[in-house]
Amino acid sequence: MIKEAIGKLVMKENLAAGEMEEAMREVVTKKASTGQIASFLTALRMKGETPEEITAAAKVIRKNSLRMNCREDVVCLDREEITIEHETILRTTNGLSGGTNTFNISTAAALVVAGGGLKVAKYVKKSFFPLCGCADVIETLGVRLDLTPTQLERCFNALNICFIHESLTHNGLEHFRALREKIGIRTLFNLLDPLINPGGANNQVLGVYDPNLTETMATVLMNLGVKRGLVIHGKDTLDEISITGKTKVTELKDGELKSYFIEPEDFGLNRRTLAEIKGGTKERNAKIVREVLEGEKGGKRDVTVLNAAAPLVVAGRVKDFKEGIDLAEQIIDSGKALGVLNTLVQFTNSEGRFLRGELAAEVR
Repeated sequence: MIKEAIGKLVMKENLAAGEMEEAMREVVTKKASTGQIASFLTALRMKGETPEEITAAAKVIRKNSLRMNCREDVVCLDREEITIEHETILRTTNGLSGGTNTFNISTAAALVVAGGGLKVAKYVKKSFFPLCGCADVIETLGVRLDLTPTQLERCFNALNICFIHESLTHNGLEHFRALREKIGIRTLFNLLDPLINPGGANNQVLGVYDPNLTETMATVLMNLGVKRGLVIHGKDTLDEISITGKTKVTELKDGELKSYFIEPEDFGLNRRTLAEIKGGTKERNAKIVREVLEGEKGGKRDVTVLNAAAPLVVAGRVKDFKEGIDLAEQIIDSGKALGVLNTLVQFTNSEGRFLRGELAAEVR
C-alpha cells in the first residue's frame, strides 16, 4: 500500500483514512523499506498533512503504544519536544551550541498544576547535547524516568503527576530516530509525538511549531475523542503561550473550534523580552524550574503561570485565563508546586524495581 500512497502524495492527492492507516501499519511493522518511509514522509510533508491523515496515523500509533489506567479527569500537556531534525534545531535553538531559546516552560507548568490537584500525564523524550528536552530537565532535577508502567500508575495516583518516557510507549517508531535525522525536516512524526497520550486524557493542551497548524491539530484532537483542548502557538516561544507577544489559540469545546489571539497584557501581565525567559543547558534549565517553584519573581515566573493557566481552564478548574493565573500563583506561593517536585524525586528514587534494557513483560 505504501507504494500506492507515495504515488498519490507526489501528485498532491490526499489519502483516505483507510489508505493512511494501511500505509502507517507498514511503517510501524517495518514492512516498508527505509527508502519508502523517507519518500512517504517527505511527500506527505510537501503536500501538507490533513487532519484525517494525521488522525488515521495517530490511531495506528496508539494501538501499538502503552496505555495507562488513569482517571478520566486527567489532562495532557504535550508539546513538540526538541528533536533531532535540522529544521527543528534552527527554529528552537541558537544553532547547535547555545542550548534552548527558552527554559522548559511546560515542565514547570505541569508541576504547578499538579500542585493544584489536577491530574497531569506528560509524555517526554530526551534530546542530545546541547539541546534540552523535558526528559533531560526532569532527570537533572532528580526524577527517575525508568519506571515500569505499574510504578508510573502508582506515582500518578499518589502524586497527581507522572512523566512518561518515550522508551515505555513501544509505539513502533523507536527505530526511526536515525532516519529522522537523515531526512532533516519536520515530518508526520513531529505531529504524532504529542498525540501518543498514554494517559488517555480527555483534556489536552497542545503546542505546535507553526501557527497554520492550530486548526488542523485541534481537529485531530476532536477526531481522537478529546472533549476540551487548546492548541497554541506563541511568538518566540513557538509551542508555548508567549509572554513576549501574541499567541494564537484554537480552542476545542463542545465539539466546536474557535481561533483567537491572546497577549500577556490581556491578563494583567507585563510583556517580557525573550532574554528574560532564556534557557540553556539541562543544568541551567533545571535550576530555573526549581527557582520558579521556589517563588522567584520575574519573567520566568510570569510565563510559567500563564502556561499553567491553560490546563486549569481546559480542566474546568477556573473559568478563564485570569483566574488560572491567579490560582497558579497561589499554588507556587503556598509551596505546593515545589512539594510536588520534591515528593516526585523521593517517590521515583525509592521504588525498588526499575527497568533495565528492554521493557519487562508487563509492558507488552
